[in-house]
Amino acid sequence: MNSWLEINTKNLKHNINQFRLILSPRVKIAAVVKSNAYGHGLIGVARAVEKLVDYFCVVNLDEALELRQNKIKKPILVLSYYFDRLPEATRKNIELVVYSAEQIKKLQAIGKRLNKKIKVHLKIDTGASRLGVEVGEGKKLFNLIKKQKNLILAGIFSHFAASEDDAIYTQKQLACFQKISDDLPIGAAIRHFACSAAALVEPDSRLDMIRLGIALYGLWPSPKTRKIVQKKYPQFNLKPALTWKTRVIQVKYITKDTPVGYNGTYVAQKRIKMAVLPIGYFEGYDRHLGNKGRVVIHNKICPIIGKICMNLCMVDASNVKNLKVDDKATLIGDKITADELAEKIGTINYEVVTRINPHLPRLISNI
Repeated sequence: MNSWLEINTKNLKHNINQFRLILSPRVKIAAVVKSNAYGHGLIGVARAVEKLVDYFCVVNLDEALELRQNKIKKPILVLSYYFDRLPEATRKNIELVVYSAEQIKKLQAIGKRLNKKIKVHLKIDTGASRLGVEVGEGKKLFNLIKKQKNLILAGIFSHFAASEDDAIYTQKQLACFQKISDDLPIGAAIRHFACSAAALVEPDSRLDMIRLGIALYGLWPSPKTRKIVQKKYPQFNLKPALTWKTRVIQVKYITKDTPVGYNGTYVAQKRIKMAVLPIGYFEGYDRHLGNKGRVVIHNKICPIIGKICMNLCMVDASNVKNLKVDDKATLIGDKITADELAEKIGTINYEVVTRINPHLPRLISNI
């Protein structure tokens, strides 16, 4: 095994329990495991946390069915889209988002044909301007759902656009959602809106259920969120669940003035000991980390030198004693965080972990 991820389930559980401490007992928690559980491994994460959460949220029907195929029994909600396999989804009690009359009519026809009730969640666009029915059309779709004999309104929800850093816009969206949900006789339907950030900084957004995404994995939604939370809940802390490791595949010495990698963007200023690692942008290690990133080998920081290749990168390991082929190198973990990598390449921690190639093994541990 050349490169792999280690997923600490103890930390996943710790993060959920941190939220339980600040939530009302009546508020449900949905674990958002879309996009391969934010790069952490869909099935491994779901199995690890199923007993601690009330729902799972995924982006599409394929993810939902994969969970069911792997014997995940908790309710599963498809948040964004689906095209086919709807009869299979119906038989396996997958709950589906709706935001158009066409979806509602199609699901009703399938439910009627199979003599099954299908649970749906009506998505309202309150200002993110993505998926969702416009606020002014929400009541019309609500009424259409209620007329369908084979559909059950299980939830009504929306999505924040800037809960990580814009409290005013967040409160505006929340007020909009509360008005429409208060105006509709939704009965026992679950109201859910809060993502990790909103659940932490805007208590009124927690409603009946929160959708726990990035914070489930021990990563902060934003530096601003972290600062607010540490002031508001001093004991609250998150523990990253993911460690990314690889192995040294070659050790060699580079003389002074030797260029390294494509286009020679790094030139050795002195004789150095170089380690070659089997990690590149195919594996999800961003190309922009060339001459910026760093790894840890034998507890020593080793800077990336030269450009990141498709499947390889090189590091200056001059300060590592007794370095040899097959030694482990840590890409994320130990002294290196996903936030550090995100800052170096001008993105967010979500993207850093989610883009790690899903073919790399995810090893589940409870250390």
